[in-house]
Amino acid sequence: MDIGSLLLGFALLLVSAFIVARPIIEKQGLHEKQLDPADALLAQRDALLAALRDLDFDHTTGKITAEDYAPQRAKLVAEGAALLRQLETLGVTRAEDPVEQAIRAYRKTIAHEGDAIETAIAARRHAPTVEVSPCPACGAVAQASDKFCPKCGATLSATCPECGRPARPADKFCAGCGAKLSVAEAAG
Repeated sequence: MDIGSLLLGFALLLVSAFIVARPIIEKQGLHEKQLDPADALLAQRDALLAALRDLDFDHTTGKITAEDYAPQRAKLVAEGAALLRQLETLGVTRAEDPVEQAIRAYRKTIAHEGDAIETAIAARRHAPTVEVSPCPACGAVAQASDKFCPKCGATLSATCPECGRPARPADKFCAGCGAKLSVAEAAG
């Protein structure tokens, strides 16, 4: 072997050692930096949520028995609650999902339209919409839902002789089959 190939091999060894060692060196530098307490808690929260998801998935797929699952999940939930309390004391709130932000913005744009519709619905509900019809026996005004005349007591609910469907006293034809209803049939 000549000296050139030895130097080339040594250079390749140095380059590959640097490439392998670089991630390790960067991680050590990351830990040396002082993290904001809120960032550290958020990182712990994310790791805890991932652990909960993994535990739930493992239990669902049958990798973990119910006896092992319950205490592990309770422990993770307790740790999560403690982390959330710490985050609340620092005043850190959960970053809102962009989809939720878009929904909230859309609801604000249609809020006025929705208010008008709700007002119209409320007015319609409170407005009395009572159908009235005259009693076939005495002519007194009776509501369509009445079965007997409030003045003379005559039967107001009628049925079609063809199909048996209920008919209102003012109906001249059956709404179900179209048969002609006579006054005597409508009255009784």
